[in-house]
This record gives sequence, structure tokens and C-alpha cells, in this order.
Amino acid sequence: MTKTITTVCFAVLVTIPASACRADDRLPSEALRSVKKICPEVLRHPMVVAIGNLSGKGFQDVAAIVNCKSTEYGERQDEELIVLYGQQGGSYKIAYRSEVWPWNGRSEKELEIKNKILAFSEHCAYNCNPESWASSYKFKMRNNDLILAGEDHSSTFMSGKKFELEETSGNSVNYLTQKVIYWKKTRRQGYSEKRHAFKLKAPLSLSNFNLETCIINGFCMPTSVSMPRP
Repeated sequence: MTKTITTVCFAVLVTIPASACRADDRLPSEALRSVKKICPEVLRHPMVVAIGNLSGKGFQDVAAIVNCKSTEYGERQDEELIVLYGQQGGSYKIAYRSEVWPWNGRSEKELEIKNKILAFSEHCAYNCNPESWASSYKFKMRNNDLILAGEDHSSTFMSGKKFELEETSGNSVNYLTQKVIYWKKTRRQGYSEKRHAFKLKAPLSLSNFNLETCIINGFCMPTSVSMPRP
């Protein structure tokens, strides 16, 4: 069984299949115990959780975006992505821990584990007018490492006196095929795209993933890829 998009309501771990909160779908206590060893403050803030078979070993694995540090006023300070592999007997072992990035209160995040792929998505949730944006990152197992397989970004800008003009643009990067698509869509000109190939020096492990780097550079691997521009 694969558990898909999950999140939490309050400062307790609750997994849900959609937007409604279900207190009966709790994170396994053994997984929580493992996270608390490296992140004692994990229960102070809501977090995002997904459960499913990611490693391919037949056990339920867990992915979670957690806040491990708080400011002196008790506000969230940073975030990181943690993956735990389920073990025989019901225990959990931390397999991957991403780099830490600053917490962004304007965005909402989701996780999904499906078909042995971990999908992490983020979108603008507050003060997004006249521009909104969304990004997603997919991780797959390759050569016994969970690597970034692809990323997608889009932004929508509304203009005009009544915000009646919409322009959407973005890019889609596939690190497995080493191809990137830049696309644009407007009401007046319709859809257009440009496709380019690039060379990848080395894949990016989830352990080296940093969301802030992805946002600042426009894609996640500025040192491993000479990404062609549109």
C-alpha cells in the first residue's frame, strides 16, 4: 500500500490523503522516535509527511519535512527533508537527511511517495497576487542512492487593469535524460516551448539537496550542470 500526499494540523504528526485532517492516521511511533533523536523540537511545529514503499524492500518508508530549530520567540527557523526506511520488526532507520534551508511562511509544501518515487512540491500560498508560482522535485533510487531525477517550475503573472491578462512560464528538467524544456503560455500567443540537452557531471543525492539553492539559482545543481538558457 502506498500512502500519498500528507500533512498535519497542529503540532502533532497526522497523515492525510487530501486537505482534511485525520487524527487517526498518525506517523508510526517508531519513526517519530528516530526523528526526535536528531530533532528534539520536532513536535513544536506542524510538518509534512508521506508514507509508502520508497526503498523497494517491501517496508513502509517515511518522508517528512520538519522544523528542527526555533527562534527565541518560538517561531520556525529552518526546514529539512528527512527520509526513514522501514525495517523488519517495525523500526525505522534514518536513510537521508537533506541540507537545511530557511523556513518560508508564504509557501505550502506537499510530499508524495508513489511507484518508488518521492515527490516534493511547493507553491505560493499567501500574498501571491499578481504573481503565483509552483515547484516540484522528484527523487528516485539509482545505484543505491536516492537522487534528484527531475524538477519542474512554473510562474503565473496577471496583468491589465482588471488582471485579465495571464502569462504562465516555466521549465522542466529531467536529470536522467539530461534534457530541459522551457515553456511559455499566454492568452494571446498560446503555448510555445524550447528543448535543450545538457551534460550532467554528477547526480544530486537527497543528502545534498537544499531548497534555497534551487530557488536562488533557478534549478538545484548549479555546479554539476551547465544549464542552457532559453
